Amino acid sequence: MKKITAFRQRKRLSAILVLITFLFAAVAAKLIYVGVVNASELRVKALEQWYRDVPLKAERGRILDRNGVLLAGTETLYTLYARPVSIKNKQAAASILAEILELDYEKLYAKLGSRSSEITLKRGVDKDTMLRIVESGTDGIYVSEDIKRVYPYGDLMTQVLGFTNSDTDGQTGIEAYYNSYLKGNDGYVLTSADLVGRELEGAETYYVEGTRGADVYLTLDYHIQSIVENAVARAMTTHSAKSVSAIVLNCNTGEVLAMAKSPSFDLNDVPRDDVQALLETARPSFISDVFEPGSTFKIITTALAIEAGLVNDEKRYFCSGSMTVDGQRIRCWRAIGHGSQTFQEGVKNSCNCVFMTAALELGAERFYEGISAFGLTAKTGIDMSGEGAGLTIPPDSVKPVDLARIGFGQAVAVTPIGLLTAAAAAVNGGYKITPALVGKIENESGILFNAAEGKGERVISRSASERLRGMLETVVTEGSGKNAAVEGIRVGGKTGTAQKYENGSIARGKYISTFIGFAPAEDPEYITLFMVDEPVGAYYGGVVAAPYVGEIYTNMFAYLE
Repeated sequence: MKKITAFRQRKRLSAILVLITFLFAAVAAKLIYVGVVNASELRVKALEQWYRDVPLKAERGRILDRNGVLLAGTETLYTLYARPVSIKNKQAAASILAEILELDYEKLYAKLGSRSSEITLKRGVDKDTMLRIVESGTDGIYVSEDIKRVYPYGDLMTQVLGFTNSDTDGQTGIEAYYNSYLKGNDGYVLTSADLVGRELEGAETYYVEGTRGADVYLTLDYHIQSIVENAVARAMTTHSAKSVSAIVLNCNTGEVLAMAKSPSFDLNDVPRDDVQALLETARPSFISDVFEPGSTFKIITTALAIEAGLVNDEKRYFCSGSMTVDGQRIRCWRAIGHGSQTFQEGVKNSCNCVFMTAALELGAERFYEGISAFGLTAKTGIDMSGEGAGLTIPPDSVKPVDLARIGFGQAVAVTPIGLLTAAAAAVNGGYKITPALVGKIENESGILFNAAEGKGERVISRSASERLRGMLETVVTEGSGKNAAVEGIRVGGKTGTAQKYENGSIARGKYISTFIGFAPAEDPEYITLFMVDEPVGAYYGGVVAAPYVGEIYTNMFAYLE
């Protein structure tokens, strides 16, 4: 057996010393981490062992209109808890609690006799009932605050405001989109207790106050919204429609002044029994759903044709009642035709043949570039979840016959907010806008958010926009939009009547009647889209939708002045 040399012994000792040093260093590092880095977390865990906490729900921020009218607020309710181990006379406690809270005595007595550390007696208790319990002197009873969302105007702005769940977290609409601002931070009450939950004699109680949520101020005006809601409800009843929607925008800033849809429901009594029906009614279809716009799309075709220099007063267009493209006969809405007419007369007459010709003269590349520039194939960026985007035939697949149909609003699908935003750019001097529902958000510390101001990029020239406005004004003064006329106010606009499709085929007798109107026509400030889905009886946009835009502007300008 070989002798271990002194060198090898020293080498082994050195290795052992290094290992011992490493182990001591590791233990020291762990102690430092536990005692310093992780101290706060461990302190919380220790407190959890020796304290019982009662949550205090933070007050949710308010939603108000642009002028400070309250649209969504809160009401304080209470949840009552019992800790069975802290109740000395369970029979007496069950008797008192069952009477005041209207609970079953036998079931309650059984719960109080259980081994549970804590039981919930009742949620949503009002202040008077809570005080009766407290004043009864029953031991082992604890109270926490709850917040209930309250909507002063019930079914006003249902799809815009949205609603919350039982924990007052936003589920739809503004409530969901701005939930992080509105929800606040919860507080709690800590009371020292033993391991089984009994409150210690001379126990200390710590109150940690919650932080109230921020207030959200909408761009909407309650009074204008009420005017629009009334018009929507009346159209729904008069035309026995499937649904009716309307949007009013400031066409220069993008601020949404009103946005309404019927059918609706009371936000204070959300119908949760039928989830499918609830989701359908709560869905903001005016931003999420696409539809074939029909003749309202002619606003865009006209704007692009003017900008491209294709429109002049001398040029004549002939309409025989139809036009053949790629061997397919496409009808004008007027079977006998409009005869010879200028482009402006074609706009006033809403002649399909004029717009088919304009689309073909523009060509697929230029027309598609224009549609894209107006933002019709993208989302507008409105501050609400669920926005959709427009649809077109892929550029490399579009045929002349498709292009002709797009010219007068077929073979293309857009969202209502997308169409209205594009129309606003066409008449406001040529600038794109971003629609907005929220103007500012603030809390006790100050302003947290301010909506961006200013116009976007230019899509058509000011002169083209001005000329377009003149043409669209004749639609109201002389053409199919006469029912939108308002005494003392110049109104321009365009009617639309589009057939609906089901399973890829035209649905017989089903139409979407629309009207887009702006005012004052000489210098537009407001633009409105009114849509009636599947009206019974009359279905032309000039008859079904235009009158309500005229009514809205009559009442709206009277209010503003």
